[in-house]
Amino acid sequence: MIRFYCQCGTEIFFENSHCAVCGKVLGFDPKRQNLLALQAHEDNIWFSVTTSRRYRLCSLRQDLGCNWLIPVQQSDSQCLSCHLTRTIPTLTLQRNHTRWQSLEQTKRRALYTILRLGLAFNSSTNSSSCSVTTPLPPLIFDFLEDQQSNSEVGLDFVYSGHSNGVITINAAEADDSFRAANRELMNEIYRTLLGHFRHELGHYYGLLLKNDDRTFNEYQQLFGDENQDYKAALEHYYAEGARDDWRESFISAYASAHPQEDWAETWAHYLHISDTLETAQAYQVMSCNPVGFAFERELSEWANLSVILNALNRSMGVDDAYPFVITPIIGQKLNFIDRLVKAWQVNGHNAARQ
Repeated sequence: MIRFYCQCGTEIFFENSHCAVCGKVLGFDPKRQNLLALQAHEDNIWFSVTTSRRYRLCSLRQDLGCNWLIPVQQSDSQCLSCHLTRTIPTLTLQRNHTRWQSLEQTKRRALYTILRLGLAFNSSTNSSSCSVTTPLPPLIFDFLEDQQSNSEVGLDFVYSGHSNGVITINAAEADDSFRAANRELMNEIYRTLLGHFRHELGHYYGLLLKNDDRTFNEYQQLFGDENQDYKAALEHYYAEGARDDWRESFISAYASAHPQEDWAETWAHYLHISDTLETAQAYQVMSCNPVGFAFERELSEWANLSVILNALNRSMGVDDAYPFVITPIIGQKLNFIDRLVKAWQVNGHNAARQ
């Protein structure tokens, strides 16, 4: 993520709704990807101090701390990100408000990277900054509960997943203790809420793979035959675990379960790498900016940066930030995704952000 600064010169951060120094109201413009200092105008209309563009605040700003803005010419009461949520946890349970807040905050961060990469999605609303023709179905988020976290609901267990544009996230994934328990249960080395969002977004964009026979053939050569029985493959994985040599070809053990999961896991790591490299460059942690070079250069820079990240974490006595190894085969898969992302980018996206 890039760095943001208030009009007073103070560094401000992606989630901030007010400047801690000058007190200015802040809002994030998702189309231009800028965090702006705002001045009140009239009738809940605000304008940017630096650009004079006019906006309205998201109706969930007070409840959830959402700082995303709505262009004044659009009639939506919720911002682009909040509008995508169809189902929220039962708010009669106090802890669910905290979960909902965390889920929405993480979703905004996940969408930041999607928007920065210029990827279109169908939001079924005029508020989308990527309102272009796309074969993708409307993107919808359901934050569901099960009886493990709320005995009053009917579902025995909710699995996070994706189906034809609908991304389901178990609301309990917003709890650190829940994720830690499931990470231990499933013998995972890494489990984060942001990772869930990026993984499921991978399934969403995977719907585009079959639009072009050449692309789909290359996908199957790299990731495998996705026509193999998905349910049977997952059942085998959970019963028998990953094969012994999975580290040679897969970014995670779960990626070895089925080609669709390999794609989604690799996609999530592509977003991890892309966003973290941008952040490292913004804070001048890296000696050069790999963006614009061949993707192999980005992977090389990432390999160096991940070593530094892990060493810093170990110095603090916490788990490695990136406990994964990118082998040549995994690098080919990431390179394939990079080429697709560049091919799928919205024409003129960068110009539209100006």
